[in-house]
Amino acid sequence: AGRYKFVCPHTSRFDAKLTMAAAALPSEQGFARSREIGGTAKRICSDEAIADAHAKLHATFRSGKTRPLDWRKAQLEGVKRMMVENADAVCDSLHADLGRPRMEALIADSAPAIGEIDFMLKHLAKWMAPEGVSTPILQQPGRSLIVREPKGVVLNIAPWNFPVQLSLLVTAQALAAGNCVLLKPSELAPRTEALLAQLLPKYVDPDAIAVITGGVPEATALLRLRWDHIVFTGNGAVGRIVMEAAAKFLTPVTLELGGKSPTVVLPGANIPVAARRILSGKFLNSGQICIAPDYALVHTAVEEALVKEMKSVMAAWYGSDAATSESFGRIVNEGHWARIKGLIDSSGGEVLTCGTPDMKGKFIPPTLVRRPLPDSPIMREEIFGPVLPILKMDSVDAIVERINSDEKPLALYIFGAEAQAEEIIRRTSSGGVCVNDTLLHVASPNLPFGGIGGSGVGRYHGKFGFDELSHLRGVMYRKAWPDVAQRYPPYTEANLKLFQWLMLGPLLPEGAKKIILSAGVVAAGAVAVALRSRL
Repeated sequence: AGRYKFVCPHTSRFDAKLTMAAAALPSEQGFARSREIGGTAKRICSDEAIADAHAKLHATFRSGKTRPLDWRKAQLEGVKRMMVENADAVCDSLHADLGRPRMEALIADSAPAIGEIDFMLKHLAKWMAPEGVSTPILQQPGRSLIVREPKGVVLNIAPWNFPVQLSLLVTAQALAAGNCVLLKPSELAPRTEALLAQLLPKYVDPDAIAVITGGVPEATALLRLRWDHIVFTGNGAVGRIVMEAAAKFLTPVTLELGGKSPTVVLPGANIPVAARRILSGKFLNSGQICIAPDYALVHTAVEEALVKEMKSVMAAWYGSDAATSESFGRIVNEGHWARIKGLIDSSGGEVLTCGTPDMKGKFIPPTLVRRPLPDSPIMREEIFGPVLPILKMDSVDAIVERINSDEKPLALYIFGAEAQAEEIIRRTSSGGVCVNDTLLHVASPNLPFGGIGGSGVGRYHGKFGFDELSHLRGVMYRKAWPDVAQRYPPYTEANLKLFQWLMLGPLLPEGAKKIILSAGVVAAGAVAVALRSRL
């Protein structure tokens, strides 16, 4: 990214923030470089086209078209139908962009999105229904509701590492909540970006869903506009830029930012199972996953056995050279490849691989780095590649201290007895936790997915995503009778004492207070019954 300097399309001035973002982006997804000619960013969508799409979406939302249940279900069914009817094209685009095996394309991109859509279709009517809540005695007679309303127009800035799942899952959750959506796919997965732009308008309401392609200039133009919610998946450097742009309009954001997610292996863990599940989570999509195990903290008592088992697993899965395996993907581009290769070379640890790195083929082999230097770049930066550093740890206390010395991670994985896992969970903080497995906690629509601190803001999946992209509106209905005079001016001394007695309570023994409170509840119930009989 150092070759590129980005210029604001409005002022023609050098934009330091955008150049900084592009420099940061080899480590993760987001809006990295645009298509360029001679190092100059080339516009794909004009400011006028972006402004027109923005205005059209707002007009559609104001019309009320997106609020009915039937409309929302039709959009969800359209997104699902698009994925099912174009499954081969989706797999082909993912293979072209990421070298992703068909099995990984199905289980990591298509299936999670379809599963979430099915879950939303099943529960959407219930989620949309007003939720009754209790009404305090001083507000009686009355009733209280929580009404979930669509926020408006949602901007979804999607990543390159799961360009189908994270484009369509977030879009589907926004549609389920009754919003309009503008989707900005990542230009670093160009085949998938083009496929989404071509197919999506054919299966959903084009008045309510727009797709804008391009890179930094387009993303910059989008962030200058007012949105009702922004969802961004990417790294922390760009997440801060997105949040700063949103702050100008006080726009709420959901940021899924990743980070260094640790994996803990304790005495008592099933070592063969742990080895398979850790490496499966690490090597899926060549490690280019925000929740991939970033590094392993392994108790001294089991470190030797775990490394031996991992070497055996790697040989069984990929042979002596994973470059010849059809079950292993590729790195997204040469810049990303060079960064990962640099992390390996500067690690200072024992490097164990099955293959030789190849820049032209964008191939980094499955790699273990045993005992890396604690202050090496590989232990400071998110790896985002198929490389697993392994550190020996003497105790649970040392493991906890090491985890807490970093930013709060997006995921934490623990292999061992549940009692030991619960202790580590209690003493640390992370976006999510999976015990005795990796990745699978994010596949449950009944669990929230999101980060904390440096790993993200907000959460989605299942009803959590529906609520995240809805406005929870408190509504109270009151009766016109009774209407006590004491609540209104003039504020007499007698009225003050009455309200002080009601709200703060008299200086009476606890038993007397309970008797008075019970009498008040009975009286309120009698009033409510009388009111109903009159209506």
